[in-house]
Amino acid sequence: MTPQSRFIVVDDDPLNNLVCNHIILKFAPDAEIKLFTNPEKALETVQTLGESVEEGEYVLFLDVNMPTMSGWEFLEAFENLDEKIHQRFKIYILSSSIDQGDIQKAAASPFVRGYYPKPLNLETMGQLSL
Repeated sequence: MTPQSRFIVVDDDPLNNLVCNHIILKFAPDAEIKLFTNPEKALETVQTLGESVEEGEYVLFLDVNMPTMSGWEFLEAFENLDEKIHQRFKIYILSSSIDQGDIQKAAASPFVRGYYPKPLNLETMGQLSL
């Protein structure tokens, strides 16, 4: 499996996760996709995948506004993970927020590669540096 065919979606909205799943499969029909409505569970999986001996990178779509753990809290926890884990994940914010503060915060994060509006679409997929 090529690195760009592995995706993780972290969003508390199951409908948005289904949309992401559909768009990713249209873009990369052989994609391996993990969908999470629970960011804490997603973080555990990221750590496990990041520490695994299996090669390859993951693209991670992260929502900002979630009830139990925000996207920003997720990124803070991610920052505390090992550097080798950081290198395996390309994180993109996928949010309905158009708040300039959120956009600037994403731009300032060393882990976030881009900030895109929901819903995910094929145009956005084509803009990603996969």
